[in-house]
Formats: sequence, C-alpha cells, structure tokens
Amino acid sequence: MTHRITYGHKQLRDNDLISFGYGVTGKMKGNPSFTDPPEALGELEKVLPEYNEVNYKARGGDEELRFKRKALRAKTIDLLAELGEYVTDKAGGDPVILVSSGFELNKARGTKAMSPIKELKVTIDHTGEAVTQVKRVAGAKAYIHQYASDPLTGDNAWINKVTTDPSCTFTGLKSKEKYWFQVIAIGLNGQETASPPVSRVIQ
Repeated sequence: MTHRITYGHKQLRDNDLISFGYGVTGKMKGNPSFTDPPEALGELEKVLPEYNEVNYKARGGDEELRFKRKALRAKTIDLLAELGEYVTDKAGGDPVILVSSGFELNKARGTKAMSPIKELKVTIDHTGEAVTQVKRVAGAKAYIHQYASDPLTGDNAWINKVTTDPSCTFTGLKSKEKYWFQVIAIGLNGQETASPPVSRVIQ
C-alpha cells in the first residue's frame, strides 16, 4: 500500500486551517527528515500570525477584513500545497516520515471527523494566572492548550501545554498584559480541531 498525505485541510474552517498550519510548521521545523525545506516553510510561519489575527477581527463583519482573510486563507493553502509536494517527495511513501511533517494521511472510509470546538472559556480570577477550558471533544486523545502575548506576530510564538484534560491552568503570566489563548483537540490518525482564539488581559 502506498501512503499519501491528504489535502483535506483545504475544506477546514479558518480556525482549524490556522491550527493545522501551525501544526505543520511546528513539526517540520528542525525535523531531521526535512533538512532542506523550501522557502514556503518560512513564509507560512510569517503568514499564520497575521491570518489568525485578521480572522479574529473579521468576526465583527468588516468587509475589508473579510476580503483580507480570504486572501490570507488562499495564501496559506498555496504554501501548504508547496510544502505537501516537498514532503511527499522526501518521504517516498514512508508513513512515519509523512506523519512527522504534520500533514495527515489519507484515511480509510468510515473515519469519523471530530466535532468542532465552538467555544473556549478563559478564566482570569487570580493574579498572573489564566485557566483555559473547553467542552470535552468526542474522540480526542489529547488537548494542546496554548497562549501567546499580544499582538499575534511571528515574534510571539505560541507556548504549548499538552494534556489529556480539556482544562489547563497557566501561571507566571504578566499582570495587566494582554494574551491570546487557544485549545486544539488531537484525535486518532492526527485529526485536529481548534477553538476560536480568545484574548484576555491578565489580573
């Protein structure tokens, strides 16, 4: 059987596409199987923070931001397509190398998609702390709780904490500073679904 990656991420919602993109850049960067990645990897790392911020702000209905979000979505998909070709060429059908890139393999029929995370609750009752919580996702084996300082730029990378719990407490955050939070549920065969990003000013 020849293993191939799937390009099903093209159909993802903006939130999930952004999270998928972060998953690819995070797994490919420094990966010994991909020592000579194309420029698309660096470009994607720069595009994703802007795409994430515009996606959040476009929720207000601003037409200019919606067009900008559409353009950034198309750019992200194009960059992922270029990276997918590179990964496919390098892997030579090896499923371990393919999966290590952050891309997903074509799944057998009958694989059930994970339900989306519609809401992320962020509680800031204590100084320097934030608690992220989502409803448990059916089929999720782990949750990536993450935060980044404001603004969401390439210089402010997401800080991740992986757990099996849909709730997580972050400590040591700077008081009076604004942070962004997100939770990604991870299922079997590399399935992912992400919450909308939420911003809070820490006590």
